[in-house]
Amino acid sequence: MNKPENTAPSWSRLLDLMSTNWETQRWRDVGVVIGCSGGADSVALLRLMAELRKQGNNPPRGFVIAAHYNHALRGAESDRDQQFVHKLAEELGLSFRTTRAQSNETSEAALRSMRMQFLTDTAHASGARYITVAHSADDNAETVLHHLLRGTGPAGLTGINHTRSIGADLVLCRPLITASRLDIRTALNEVEQPWREDSSNQELHYQRNWIRHELIPTIEERYPNAIDAINRAVSGQREWRDLVDQLARTWLDHHEVENRCIGAQQAEVALERDLSTDRVVIISAMQNLWTKMGWGRGAMARDHWRRLASTVNSQNLERYALPGPVDVDATKKTITLSSQRLKSSPSTGI
Repeated sequence: MNKPENTAPSWSRLLDLMSTNWETQRWRDVGVVIGCSGGADSVALLRLMAELRKQGNNPPRGFVIAAHYNHALRGAESDRDQQFVHKLAEELGLSFRTTRAQSNETSEAALRSMRMQFLTDTAHASGARYITVAHSADDNAETVLHHLLRGTGPAGLTGINHTRSIGADLVLCRPLITASRLDIRTALNEVEQPWREDSSNQELHYQRNWIRHELIPTIEERYPNAIDAINRAVSGQREWRDLVDQLARTWLDHHEVENRCIGAQQAEVALERDLSTDRVVIISAMQNLWTKMGWGRGAMARDHWRRLASTVNSQNLERYALPGPVDVDATKKTITLSSQRLKSSPSTGI
């Protein structure tokens, strides 16, 4: 299966890119769960990590688990995907974990959520420090277009986070986020590594598939380097977002006057009003607060965040409820937010 390294320059470049994006010494001595569907990107990630962890003078002290979620939506084809990943893990000397979906849910959001829950459960059960998934530069561009067409705010144009914390002791990493889909497949072909093609990826009723197979090819007829251009724009947008987040954290440190629990689940936060800070910073601060408090953000739309920021920016006396639900009591000098803490759950953004 392996060719001499000097005959596989694309694979060598992919190894270098992977090492640059995520230094091997950061993960080779701890536990890592790799989400592997059997598709080209995740197969490349699995093989890259198996190869990189063997480099160095000392044997790795950590472990790598190939984790495959069988959605069971394509009958025997789904089972063959599972068998393929299991066999590949054995060939690479890696542990393998799988589970089969018990739900017939087929929405994109639900499928992502189920996969992520499985990966998180596997990481917690094994004591892993990291979860890795194989999003590419193409996935990043597709995500930005998807967000844009849904009318996202500026944060949605920052694309897919390279890393993200899941709770206190688990980190999600995407070490191939700067690699193109074409480069990944070229590298796999060089080392004669097969992969599985998911037939459902051609079904255009899924928004992501329509963007990938219809919208982007149309754009690339006029702008051949559209994917690279979108990712350059994302990089600049991310720098802007990092600055706003830093200002938001500072704002929250100065304006959060009380944070307390009422009973086992009820949480309450008191905030000082602020008539001068830009609404963008306040919205970012509120979003950080929601995450900190464990309040669900899924139903919070742009207009909800804007209304809350306007309340903070004014001396208006009012009271209303936001999705969650979160009670906003602005009938006094300070603003009190209260809601039930939700059970911590992973983001569905994979």
